[in-house]
Amino acid sequence: MIPDLPLGLAVVSAIAIIATFGSLTFIGYKIVDSISNWKKKENPKEFAEVKKENQVLKDRVSNLEELVCRLDQEINRQFEKSLWWANRGLGTGNSQQMTGMINVSSALENRFQVLQELGRGGMGIVFLALDKQLKENVAIKVLSPFLSSDMESLERMRREVTAARKITHTNVIKIYDIAEANGLHYITMEYFPGENLRQFIVRKGPLSLQEGLQIAFQICDGLEAAHAQGIIHRDLKSQNVILNDRGHAKIIDLGLARTNQLEGMTATGLIMGTPEYMSPEQVLGRRTDERSDLYSLGIILYEMFAGRVPFKGDSPISVGFQHVKESLITLKSVQPSVPDQLSAIVDRLLQKDPAHRFQSVGELREALETLHSFKPIALEKDKTSAESRIIER
Repeated sequence: MIPDLPLGLAVVSAIAIIATFGSLTFIGYKIVDSISNWKKKENPKEFAEVKKENQVLKDRVSNLEELVCRLDQEINRQFEKSLWWANRGLGTGNSQQMTGMINVSSALENRFQVLQELGRGGMGIVFLALDKQLKENVAIKVLSPFLSSDMESLERMRREVTAARKITHTNVIKIYDIAEANGLHYITMEYFPGENLRQFIVRKGPLSLQEGLQIAFQICDGLEAAHAQGIIHRDLKSQNVILNDRGHAKIIDLGLARTNQLEGMTATGLIMGTPEYMSPEQVLGRRTDERSDLYSLGIILYEMFAGRVPFKGDSPISVGFQHVKESLITLKSVQPSVPDQLSAIVDRLLQKDPAHRFQSVGELREALETLHSFKPIALEKDKTSAESRIIER
């Protein structure tokens, strides 16, 4: 049975699109009317006012058109996700999860012994498995059928995985390969036991300056290594940062980001970002670069020190609108104990215009290093550094 929530959201989105097109039509008539009135305005002041009003209306049309595109993408994503769960028979119950594990185990039994499910999302299901040849645990992301059957998406993902394999950094999950077995396409990665940063913040509440900066520096280092390879994460969020009990942080899901060279390729069926962490340019469907990841990192910093993300809403569309239009409630206003300088750094990261943000991870790192002459703590080398936990939420 197809889940109710995705279809419900799709229906609501469809109604919103119809309403939006109605608004576009109305505003279009207003623009025509404004233009026709130009000739009637002989007073220069009145002419300037009409011209200004016309520009405002044009801007509204542009914003509404971009909103329609986002709504359309959301409908496609939700229908594809619903069809996947329906066709695979994979719900959230234990018996259905067990069925999924049995199917995957059967497909991968020649190389891997599937041990347990770690998490699932719109793009795939992640399992912990024993690599029988290497005699070590790995994480396996089994791609959803609608991705596996789309040759363009599959080819893009192969290129992304090839690019991500070049990243060999202690703060980035190592991606091994993308392969196919008995009709299942999957990505193998190192397994790193721990909890994601979102879980850590929920459990502990707002972090201290020392603790938060210790994590921030590691994210910066991993992100800088990715950017050096021309890879933009595009879905950087607290759920995509894993922490172990020694405080070692690793960024995950870089293998599902798009490289700069693939910017022109379509993204049908792919989820490019999480609303609470998406930059304004992502929300508007515009080209993204390193500064988009820096915006997302700004959201993470805000979340670490405030205990919550700055923008929330009842739907992805409402959250996205806030990123584009709403003013930021400063970190200092939410958490008065943080240093003014830290609040200013976060505020700069969360500027709507990418040109007003930090322009590189290195520039951001230099700013963070000036906070009370903070010195990163040398972490003890993890005995389990070749293992990582991948949880997709």
